Amino acid sequence: MSTTYTDEGIVLRRVDYAEADRILTILTREHGKVGVIARGVRKAPGRMAPHTDLFARSRMQIARGRGELDVLTQAQRVGPVPPVTDARRTACAALCAELADRVLEGGHPLDEGIYQLVADTIEACADTQRDPRAAVAWFARRMIDRLGYAPELTVCASCGSALEERPAHFSAAGGGLLCARCAAADPGAVECSVRVIKVLRVIAAGDAELYTRLRLDAATLEVLEQVVERELAQHVDRRLRSLDVLRAVF
Repeated sequence: MSTTYTDEGIVLRRVDYAEADRILTILTREHGKVGVIARGVRKAPGRMAPHTDLFARSRMQIARGRGELDVLTQAQRVGPVPPVTDARRTACAALCAELADRVLEGGHPLDEGIYQLVADTIEACADTQRDPRAAVAWFARRMIDRLGYAPELTVCASCGSALEERPAHFSAAGGGLLCARCAAADPGAVECSVRVIKVLRVIAAGDAELYTRLRLDAATLEVLEQVVERELAQHVDRRLRSLDVLRAVF
């Protein structure tokens, strides 16, 4: 087995360690989620420090460690990160990184497309021409689908009747949209307009190009966020701390 490997990776989490080191949780394209230690990265001038910032996407050279942590030996950034002065974009990127860290197991190869999904979302959060809230809604819904909890969006998730082109209620506990007759069974269900339902179907279809072209108004984004929050509460075992931060800055 080779003692070193080269891969592209995204920093999902970092913790300062000892006087000058930093422990990083990195999502890599070829090796999945790995833990590494970046030795001396906090020392001035710290040539590797900018390439190991939170959410940074870099080309990395990593040496296999003897314990649980590998050792980062080189890094060169290849993607943008949200500016630290923009609390909104940073909060959105933080939620995506935390969700990826929570959902993906370490030491396992990634499902096809997962790495690119994370990379594209972080880049979207950093893009000043795009709304980071829309990027979060897309990412969270796609991740929930990949967990195996794809909601029913074409017929009532309770009675199976076809949904007419009219508002409906989204029930995370019930597994999708509910018709008017069944909605009363879940007082926590989120009322969705016809537009919101169409957006949810675009996300479920995985049509990233069409989704990017959509102009989502504040009301639509608010409902999408409510849907996502209900699903995360239903399907992720612990509440994501970044959700509270996100709510505080929007």
